Amino acid sequence: METIYKKLAKQLDKIPNGYPETTSGVELKILAKLFTPEEAEIACRMNLTPKSAETISQNLQQDKKQVQGLLKSMLKKGLVSVAKQHRELGFKLIPFIVGFYENQNANIDQEFAQLFEDYYQESLYKMMTTGPSVHRVIPIEKNIPVNIEVMPYEKASTYVESSKAWGVLNCICRLQKRLIGEGCHHSVENCLVFSSKENQFKKSDYIRAIDKQEAYKILEQAHEEGLVHSTSNTQDEVTYICNCCTCSCGVMRSIAEHDNLNALAASDFEISIDSDSCSGCGDCIEPCQFDALSLIDDCCQIGVSRCFGCGICISHCPTESLQLKLKVENLKTTPPKNELEWLEVRSKNRGLDFDPDF
Repeated sequence: METIYKKLAKQLDKIPNGYPETTSGVELKILAKLFTPEEAEIACRMNLTPKSAETISQNLQQDKKQVQGLLKSMLKKGLVSVAKQHRELGFKLIPFIVGFYENQNANIDQEFAQLFEDYYQESLYKMMTTGPSVHRVIPIEKNIPVNIEVMPYEKASTYVESSKAWGVLNCICRLQKRLIGEGCHHSVENCLVFSSKENQFKKSDYIRAIDKQEAYKILEQAHEEGLVHSTSNTQDEVTYICNCCTCSCGVMRSIAEHDNLNALAASDFEISIDSDSCSGCGDCIEPCQFDALSLIDDCCQIGVSRCFGCGICISHCPTESLQLKLKVENLKTTPPKNELEWLEVRSKNRGLDFDPDF
């Protein structure tokens, strides 16, 4: 059994996102928790290119009906994804993060939560050091000056307005931390998902279907809680917005706990301070999730390298001395166009030759 999970772990690490090895072998315990040996054997023959059950069964030299049943079980458990291909379903492997870990939202238990924590602290957080980042910050839209032209991917409303279905689910990061007794006070049900297909979430077991107005309300509530909007680090094909904190979020914890400033892609904005109007009250310092602000000589100061341009601090400044400003061009980081471009760049940075048929 251990051999098949080692084989699967190596297959998952070929995905540009990564599935790093550990000395303890906890990553294998995670796979054994989620995949039966039979499912793991099938997954080892899968990659990022969707393939029919018939093709997969032929590669395995196993009965098609048996393989098809296992694939459907894996799909229901959120371990693989599916796409229509030549009038039939094609199944493909998906990464651990962002991927089948988040799909365990409805099934996570204390054992799995502890396994994840052990894996995160031993090795998984290191995966965040390689660019491009998994997530990027979306600034608080109402805190962007009205006279600034904003790229569409910098606005949460771009994704809300372009969708035909909206849903919300529990944040698996906060569930995971609560299950190991380290939960924070922030709301749990505030991960937004979107779809171009109407009524996409009506029959979901763990996503609550909502309307566009409630999606905006959840974004506003997250803002009031001081949570950072973040999403997939691409310009297009964005299907979710997380509302994150450094106390629970797997990506942002890499910044807070391991000082990895590459874990999260910043927005194209940074904070500027009007030192003449700043009263030195310090009300903005604690709300900053990234410890970017401090008081020096009774005036707020910015640690530019730690400012991710989220704009949360602006809402806590009673003298309106803080403002988002666009970075100079050479400091902006344009997100990859889509998932394919992200995978290609990520592969190059990991020293891999990108091949969806690995």
